[in-house]
Amino acid sequence: MNWEQMLQMLLPILGQTGVHELADKLKALSMNADEEWKQTILTILADAVKKNGPAGVTLAMQAINDALEGRPVKIDWTDLTTASNIVAHLQNAEADRKSAVNDYIAKVGEVAGIILAALLKGLLTR
Repeated sequence: MNWEQMLQMLLPILGQTGVHELADKLKALSMNADEEWKQTILTILADAVKKNGPAGVTLAMQAINDALEGRPVKIDWTDLTTASNIVAHLQNAEADRKSAVNDYIAKVGEVAGIILAALLKGLLTR
């Protein structure tokens, strides 16, 4: 099971609390990201999850992958600045940046899984 599948499995179990918690943590992480493209990825994931729940993970990943592949990006669930940032930072990325983006997304997925697992553990011990 990859991190995307894990998030899609855990978010429905955790409900709105999990959705809001994950979105808030991703937004907080975006404020501390050391590069703009990292901020953009985190913001897109946060917006997608907050507005679309578990399906937001798939929507965000599709938008990121479309941008990396140079395809038109369909994002109507985020603000205009974030939507334009994905195009500016990812659509014209060189091969080494694409690799760095994929590595970063994997790390973000691991962190998101840890956040949700901790939240689930907290709910179960109440």
